Amino acid sequence: MRHRCQYLDQNGAVSRDALVFLGPIASVTLSRPVLKPEDIEQASSIQIKMLVDTGASKTVVDRGIAESLGLEPIRFEPMIGISHVPEECPVFLLSIAIGFADGPRTTLMTFTSEMIGMSTPPTPRPFNGLLGRDFLRFVHLSYDGPAGHCDIVGNSPDSTAPYSHGAHTGNKDKRKQQRAARKRSRR
Repeated sequence: MRHRCQYLDQNGAVSRDALVFLGPIASVTLSRPVLKPEDIEQASSIQIKMLVDTGASKTVVDRGIAESLGLEPIRFEPMIGISHVPEECPVFLLSIAIGFADGPRTTLMTFTSEMIGMSTPPTPRPFNGLLGRDFLRFVHLSYDGPAGHCDIVGNSPDSTAPYSHGAHTGNKDKRKQQRAARKRSRR
């Protein structure tokens, strides 16, 4: 099962240079928190592009997108980004769904977790967030520069891995806190 990150030029050919200049960008669906992958279709959601960022410890989304889904921050947390200047950022409870192709079949993996809301950068970017190591710990990455693509590889649905049908992180106490935060965000 894989999700391919690649760029096609105007002729439909794979552009190797775009992978170098832009990085691997995944197409995902961002939504209010869901418990099962099939719930993503009923949830308030938006399709966005996210940069696969092995240097980011946490998944980061454009705070305006989280707010457009009607979510309120569950808290604020100091973050240090590329500018190395600490910034108080809102933390949202969100779900990311990503499609994995397995031959003709597509399987959705959902990842529900706390994600950092960052301000939109002044320079336009081809992505609206970063898939950080908190997400990437559930998958394998296969970066093939000569072929011009990066694959996010998941386990098969019959695997015992926690992300085969939906990645839920943390222990029981953390899940209880997440459920409570979801209830508050629905009010």
